[in-house]
Amino acid sequence: MFYSQYILAKRGPLGTIWIAAHLDRRLRKQQITETDIAEAVQSIINPDAPLALRLSGQLMLGVVRIYSRKVNGSEEHTSELQSRIKSRM
Repeated sequence: MFYSQYILAKRGPLGTIWIAAHLDRRLRKQQITETDIAEAVQSIINPDAPLALRLSGQLMLGVVRIYSRKVNGSEEHTSELQSRIKSRM
């Protein structure tokens, strides 16, 4: 299937997701925090132009990787706060 190259462009709606799927180590923390997972999933489920099934799977992998990094960052932040609170008591 064909798709618009704008969709996967670096500044496109799914560009960060594609980078997460293929070049996970090149993502910056700012890109991860700015990514809206719900919006990205909706763009994959209901794309403006039809997407190939393989591309959809790759994009979902990118969503999972970004979500995982967000959860890990949140967990680290929470454990850091917990240790600070315990040290002050």
